Parts: sequence; C-alpha cells; structure tokens
Amino acid sequence: MNWLKVGAIVIGGIVVFFVVDSVVHLLLGLLTAVAFVAIVAGGGYVAYKIMGARRRRQVSDRPQEQRRRRQVEPGTVVVPPAPAPAPAPRPAAQADVEDELARLKREMGR
Repeated sequence: MNWLKVGAIVIGGIVVFFVVDSVVHLLLGLLTAVAFVAIVAGGGYVAYKIMGARRRRQVSDRPQEQRRRRQVEPGTVVVPPAPAPAPAPRPAAQADVEDELARLKREMGR
C-alpha cells in the first residue's frame, strides 16, 4: 500500500509537470504571436505615416517651385540679399564698465 501511494505521487507529479509545461508553452506561443503582430503593425503604421508626409510635402512644394520659376527669367542669377550689418557698440557701455570696475576696486580697498 505504501509503494502504491509513492507511485501515485510520482505519476501525479509527472502529469502536473506536463500540464504546466503545456500551459507555459501555449502562453509563450501566444505572447510571441502578439509581439510579432504588434511589430508588423507598428512598421506598417510608420511606413504609412512616412508615405503620407512625403505626399503632403510634394504637393505643398510644387506651387512654390512654380512661383520661383515664374519670377526668375532663364539665364539670370538669383543673389540672396545681404544680411543687415550689426549695430556698432555703444561707447556709453564702455564707460559703464570702467565706472563699475573703479567702484569695485574702491570697495575692495585696492
């Protein structure tokens, strides 16, 4: 009777091992399938967005190119306007700095 109980426990353990193994295998297969579908769908979505942006950019660029072609006659060179010169430094700023430096020297005792 004692060996019968030990044998039943061993066989029950083997059955439980195979059942748990099957459930884990099923869950991993399901997780792999969901991950694969998500990757494929994400790649498709990104490709769709890129193609849509490319179409919008081409459509919006065409009228600008046509306007440029109409404005510039063939054989002419288009030169962009020169940037505005930088404003000259104020002489008052120089005096302010020198006054501040003199004040700091007086306060520090030098």
